[in-house]
Amino acid sequence: VVMTTPFSWLPQFTERQHWLGGYYNNKDDEGQQQQQQQQGEAIHSMDTLKQVMKRNGFELIHEENMPLLIREHQRKYQYIVTKGTVWRKN
Repeated sequence: VVMTTPFSWLPQFTERQHWLGGYYNNKDDEGQQQQQQQQGEAIHSMDTLKQVMKRNGFELIHEENMPLLIREHQRKYQYIVTKGTVWRKN
């Protein structure tokens, strides 16, 4: 499997409960994220992706940062860096 992703988690595209990372694991009594100085462990998307792929029998054989240019219109572009990964089924 070859996969590229910028890990850009935005609620208008992906519901928060489906995010692989980009949040802290502890919440207050109302389910809201706590103040940054009181937050718990940061959940990173790449760590979660590795766990999910390993659980499904895949081994990470290569990863690298990959530049990506998105043309929004004739005069506006976005330059981002995605994470590219290559996985092999065990």
